[in-house]
Amino acid sequence: MNLSFNTKLAEGYSSNSQIARVLTENWVKENSYCPCCGNFPLSEFKNNSPVAVFYCLKCSEEFELKGNRLEVSPEFAQVCVVA
Repeated sequence: MNLSFNTKLAEGYSSNSQIARVLTENWVKENSYCPCCGNFPLSEFKNNSPVAVFYCLKCSEEFELKGNRLEVSPEFAQVCVVA
């Protein structure tokens, strides 16, 4: 699993929220699998989907990325790295 962002995708964006969206959506598309059935890769809905960003072709689960400006607690970061 690649733990780096493709920062070239952020070129041309000035808003931090747009940069974060572009980088994280691409990372998930390239590296994530369905947590429900294990299928890899996840598929993307068309832009501006009102419900979700990604879905699984195998089990049809839908997923949405959420973000905020809060810092990640060390306890949560440790859980994510171990899991």
